[in-house]
Amino acid sequence: MAEGGNDDVAGEPAGPATVATGDDLRIVSLLPSLTDIVAELGLAERVVGVTHECDNGLVLERAGKGPVVVTESFIDPKAEQKEINDAVIESLAQNHSLYALKEDSLRPLAPTHVLTQSLCDVCAVAFEQVKSKCSRLLADKPYKLLSVEPSTLQDVRESITLVGNNLGASREAIDAALKRFDTKKAAIEAAVEEHLSQGGGEKPRVAVLEWCEPMFTGGHWIQEMVEAAGGSYSLAKKGERSRVMSQEELKEYDPDVIVMAFCGFDLERCEADTRKILMDQQGEHYAWWSQLRAVRDGRVFCTDGNQYFSRPSHQLVDGIGVLAQVMHGVPRQDASERRWTRLTL
Repeated sequence: MAEGGNDDVAGEPAGPATVATGDDLRIVSLLPSLTDIVAELGLAERVVGVTHECDNGLVLERAGKGPVVVTESFIDPKAEQKEINDAVIESLAQNHSLYALKEDSLRPLAPTHVLTQSLCDVCAVAFEQVKSKCSRLLADKPYKLLSVEPSTLQDVRESITLVGNNLGASREAIDAALKRFDTKKAAIEAAVEEHLSQGGGEKPRVAVLEWCEPMFTGGHWIQEMVEAAGGSYSLAKKGERSRVMSQEELKEYDPDVIVMAFCGFDLERCEADTRKILMDQQGEHYAWWSQLRAVRDGRVFCTDGNQYFSRPSHQLVDGIGVLAQVMHGVPRQDASERRWTRLTL
C-alpha cells in the first residue's frame, strides 16, 4: 500500500505539518470502496470529489452540496459483456486508460487527500495518470496521495486502519469500524458452523464467476469469502488475481453451487446477462452449461457483484453473508434486501 504527496518521493507520505486534517479535510476518492471506507469512518461530509461509479448513500445524500464527480469512463457500461471485454483488452494493449480524471473538476476542489489504487487499471483511473495530474494540478497546495491495494480479507481490514490514520480519523472511529467488520463476520461464521454441526450438510464446492463472456474466476479475497461462508473454493488461491477460465475447466470442476457476481454490475444486470448468455436454450453455451451439476440441481445464484464481491471494503462481509445464505440458508435473507436470486432451467 503506497503513499505519496506533492513534493514527496513516491511511497513517502506528505508530512502532517503540511496536510490538513479534521474540519479542514477535503477528500477526493477515486474508488467506490475507498469512498465506502471513508463513510464507515464517519468522514462522509469531508468528501468533496468522487468517481462516476461511487454510490455510497452517506456521501451522496448528505445535507448540503454533494461531492463533484471527477472521473469519466470510455467504456459503455450498457454494452454486452464480450464487447466490454474486447474494449478493455484493446485499450490496455495500446496503453490507454479506460478512465480519465477530469482536470477542470479536480483542480478547484483543492483536495487535501486523494485516495486511489494501483492494483487494477480496469477498476479505476490508472495510478500513473492520477499521480501525474495531481502533481501538475495541485502543485500549489499541500496534499497527500494515498494508494491502497488490498488482495486479501486481512488486507481489506487493514486498509480501514490505513485510510483512517492517513485522514486523521479518531482511534475510536477506527476501532468502531474494525469492530463492526469483525463482529458481523464472526456472527456469519458462527451461524454457518451451528448449521453444519446440526446436520446441515457438507461444505459445497463453489464456483464464483466475476464475468461470463469470457468466463473469469473470482480472485483475490474470494476464496476466503467462500470458506468463511462454509464452502470450498479452489479456482483461485488466496490473494491471486482473477483469470480467464475455459468451459472445460468449469466442466471438470463441476461445482455444487455457482455464484454469478459480475464485476461492476448490480443484481438486475447480473440476472439478465446470465439468462441471456448461459441459460438461453437457443444460445451457444446452453448445451454444456445445462449439464453442470449446479445448474441441474437449481443451485445457480445471481448477486450484486459490484456491491458485495468486487468492492474491497466492509461490503465484502455482506458478501460473505450472501454466500452463507445461498449455500446454507443462514442467516435467513430479509425479503426487503433481495441480495441474490436463484436461477433455474
